Amino acid sequence: PAKEASLSTTTMGVLALPSLASRVGLAPRRASARRASSIVTRAAGADAVPAKEARAAAEATKVVARKGVIETLGFGGWAPEVINGRVAQIAFVAGVGAELATGETLPTQFHDHVFSLAFVSVLVALASFMPNVQAKKFTAEPTSKGAFGPFSPGKEMLHGRLAMIGLAAAFAMELHSGTPLFAR
Repeated sequence: PAKEASLSTTTMGVLALPSLASRVGLAPRRASARRASSIVTRAAGADAVPAKEARAAAEATKVVARKGVIETLGFGGWAPEVINGRVAQIAFVAGVGAELATGETLPTQFHDHVFSLAFVSVLVALASFMPNVQAKKFTAEPTSKGAFGPFSPGKEMLHGRLAMIGLAAAFAMELHSGTPLFAR
Protein backbone atom coordinates (compact mmCIF):
# COMPACT_ATOMS: atom_id res chain seq x y z
CA PRO A 1 0.00 0.00 0.00
CA ALA A 2 2.79 2.47 0.82
CA LYS A 3 4.46 1.76 -2.50
CA GLU A 4 1.14 2.30 -4.34
CA ALA A 5 0.52 5.61 -2.51
CA SER A 6 4.04 6.75 -3.34
CA LEU A 7 3.57 5.84 -6.99
CA SER A 8 0.19 7.57 -7.25
CA THR A 9 1.53 10.69 -5.49
CA THR A 10 4.47 10.81 -7.86
CA THR A 11 2.24 10.26 -10.88
CA MET A 12 -0.19 12.98 -9.76
CA GLY A 13 2.72 15.36 -9.08
CA VAL A 14 4.03 14.78 -12.60
CA LEU A 15 0.56 15.29 -14.07
CA ALA A 16 0.33 18.65 -12.29
CA LEU A 17 3.34 19.88 -14.27
CA PRO A 18 2.28 19.62 -17.95
CA SER A 19 5.73 20.16 -19.43
CA LEU A 20 7.28 17.41 -17.29
CA ALA A 21 4.30 15.12 -17.82
CA SER A 22 4.50 15.45 -21.60
CA ARG A 23 8.22 14.65 -21.56
CA VAL A 24 7.68 11.38 -19.72
CA GLY A 25 4.57 10.47 -21.73
CA LEU A 26 1.97 10.74 -18.96
CA ALA A 27 -0.06 13.59 -20.45
CA PRO A 28 -1.05 14.76 -23.90
CA ARG A 29 1.43 17.22 -25.38
CA ARG A 30 -1.16 19.93 -26.09
CA ALA A 31 -2.56 20.58 -22.62
CA SER A 32 -4.07 24.04 -22.47
CA ALA A 33 -2.78 26.57 -19.94
CA ARG A 34 -6.24 26.95 -18.40
CA ARG A 35 -6.61 23.20 -17.96
CA ALA A 36 -3.07 22.85 -16.55
CA SER A 37 -3.71 25.53 -13.95
CA SER A 38 -6.87 23.79 -12.78
CA ILE A 39 -5.33 20.35 -12.29
CA VAL A 40 -5.31 19.45 -8.62
CA THR A 41 -2.72 17.24 -6.99
CA ARG A 42 -3.71 14.89 -4.21
CA ALA A 43 -1.37 12.91 -1.96
CA ALA A 44 -2.56 9.81 -0.14
CA GLY A 45 -4.67 10.93 2.83
CA ALA A 46 -4.19 14.67 2.14
CA ASP A 47 -6.44 17.45 0.92
CA ALA A 48 -6.40 18.55 -2.70
CA VAL A 49 -3.85 21.25 -3.57
CA PRO A 50 -4.11 23.47 -6.68
CA ALA A 51 -1.33 22.95 -9.19
CA LYS A 52 -0.05 26.52 -8.79
CA GLU A 53 0.45 26.01 -5.05
CA ALA A 54 2.03 22.59 -5.66
CA ARG A 55 4.56 24.16 -8.07
CA ALA A 56 5.36 26.92 -5.55
CA ALA A 57 5.90 24.35 -2.79
CA ALA A 58 8.11 22.27 -5.10
CA GLU A 59 10.23 25.32 -5.98
CA ALA A 60 10.58 26.24 -2.29
CA THR A 61 11.97 22.81 -1.44
CA LYS A 62 14.10 22.49 -4.57
CA VAL A 63 17.71 21.50 -3.87
CA VAL A 64 20.30 23.13 -6.11
CA ALA A 65 23.04 20.91 -7.53
CA ARG A 66 26.49 22.11 -6.50
CA LYS A 67 29.44 21.99 -8.88
CA GLY A 68 32.76 20.48 -7.90
CA VAL A 69 36.07 22.28 -7.46
CA ILE A 70 37.30 21.48 -10.99
CA GLU A 71 34.10 22.75 -12.64
CA THR A 72 34.17 25.90 -10.50
CA LEU A 73 37.85 26.85 -10.55
CA GLY A 74 38.84 25.24 -13.86
CA PHE A 75 39.58 27.05 -17.10
CA GLY A 76 35.92 27.01 -18.16
CA GLY A 77 34.58 27.57 -14.63
CA TRP A 78 32.75 30.67 -13.48
CA ALA A 79 34.94 31.54 -10.45
CA PRO A 80 38.23 32.79 -11.93
CA GLU A 81 36.73 35.53 -14.08
CA VAL A 82 34.07 36.55 -11.57
CA ILE A 83 36.52 36.80 -8.66
CA ASN A 84 39.17 38.59 -10.74
CA GLY A 85 36.49 40.98 -11.99
CA ARG A 86 35.28 41.73 -8.46
CA VAL A 87 38.84 42.34 -7.25
CA ALA A 88 39.55 44.55 -10.29
CA GLN A 89 36.43 46.63 -9.62
CA ILE A 90 37.49 47.25 -6.03
CA ALA A 91 41.13 47.85 -7.01
CA PHE A 92 40.19 50.32 -9.74
CA VAL A 93 37.94 52.42 -7.50
CA ALA A 94 40.36 52.26 -4.55
CA GLY A 95 43.39 52.97 -6.76
CA VAL A 96 41.83 55.99 -8.45
CA GLY A 97 40.55 57.28 -5.10
CA ALA A 98 43.97 56.91 -3.48
CA GLU A 99 45.61 58.51 -6.50
CA LEU A 100 43.30 61.51 -6.23
CA ALA A 101 43.89 61.77 -2.47
CA THR A 102 47.66 61.18 -2.34
CA GLY A 103 48.98 61.71 -5.87
CA GLU A 104 50.65 58.26 -5.92
CA THR A 105 50.59 56.34 -9.19
CA LEU A 106 48.96 52.92 -9.41
CA PRO A 107 52.32 51.10 -9.76
CA THR A 108 53.57 52.87 -6.62
CA GLN A 109 50.41 51.92 -4.73
CA PHE A 110 50.71 48.28 -5.83
CA HIS A 111 54.36 48.24 -4.74
CA ASP A 112 53.84 49.94 -1.38
CA HIS A 113 50.61 48.22 -0.36
CA VAL A 114 51.05 44.56 -1.36
CA PHE A 115 49.56 43.25 1.90
CA SER A 116 46.39 45.35 1.48
CA LEU A 117 45.92 44.13 -2.09
CA ALA A 118 46.44 40.49 -1.08
CA PHE A 119 44.09 40.87 1.90
CA VAL A 120 41.28 42.34 -0.22
CA SER A 121 41.79 39.68 -2.92
CA VAL A 122 41.49 36.83 -0.40
CA LEU A 123 38.51 38.50 1.28
CA VAL A 124 36.66 38.87 -2.05
CA ALA A 125 37.44 35.24 -2.99
CA LEU A 126 36.09 33.96 0.34
CA ALA A 127 33.01 36.19 0.12
CA SER A 128 32.36 34.90 -3.42
CA PHE A 129 32.00 31.34 -2.11
CA MET A 130 29.90 32.22 0.97
CA PRO A 131 26.54 31.45 -0.74
CA ASN A 132 27.68 27.81 -1.06
CA VAL A 133 27.92 27.69 2.73
CA GLN A 134 24.78 29.62 3.64
CA ALA A 135 22.29 29.62 0.75
CA LYS A 136 19.86 26.81 0.11
CA LYS A 137 18.08 27.98 -3.05
CA PHE A 138 21.11 29.16 -5.04
CA THR A 139 24.84 28.58 -5.26
CA ALA A 140 27.85 30.87 -5.34
CA GLU A 141 27.64 30.87 -9.13
CA PRO A 142 26.09 34.24 -10.08
CA THR A 143 23.75 32.77 -12.70
CA SER A 144 22.04 30.55 -10.10
CA LYS A 145 20.47 33.58 -8.41
CA GLY A 146 19.52 35.56 -11.48
CA ALA A 147 18.88 39.28 -11.80
CA PHE A 148 18.07 41.51 -8.85
CA GLY A 149 16.61 44.78 -10.07
CA PRO A 150 19.22 46.47 -12.28
CA PHE A 151 21.90 44.01 -11.14
CA SER A 152 22.45 40.86 -13.18
CA PRO A 153 25.22 38.28 -13.59
CA GLY A 154 25.86 39.50 -17.15
CA LYS A 155 26.31 43.10 -16.04
CA GLU A 156 28.62 42.04 -13.20
CA MET A 157 30.75 40.13 -15.71
CA LEU A 158 30.82 43.11 -18.10
CA HIS A 159 31.75 45.57 -15.36
CA GLY A 160 34.45 43.21 -14.08
CA ARG A 161 35.94 42.92 -17.57
CA LEU A 162 35.87 46.70 -18.02
CA ALA A 163 37.54 47.17 -14.63
CA MET A 164 40.28 44.65 -15.51
CA ILE A 165 40.96 46.41 -18.83
CA GLY A 166 40.82 49.87 -17.24
CA LEU A 167 43.12 48.90 -14.38
CA ALA A 168 45.66 47.29 -16.73
CA ALA A 169 45.55 50.26 -19.12
CA ALA A 170 45.91 52.86 -16.35
CA PHE A 171 48.71 50.83 -14.75
CA ALA A 172 50.60 50.56 -18.06
CA MET A 173 50.15 54.24 -18.92
CA GLU A 174 51.28 55.39 -15.48
CA LEU A 175 54.21 52.97 -15.51
CA HIS A 176 55.30 54.30 -18.90
CA SER A 177 54.81 58.01 -18.12
CA GLY A 178 55.78 57.95 -14.45
CA THR A 179 53.04 60.45 -13.60
CA PRO A 180 49.59 59.92 -12.10
CA LEU A 181 46.84 59.65 -14.70
CA PHE A 182 43.95 60.78 -12.49
CA ALA A 183 45.66 63.26 -10.14
CA ARG A 184 44.73 66.93 -10.34
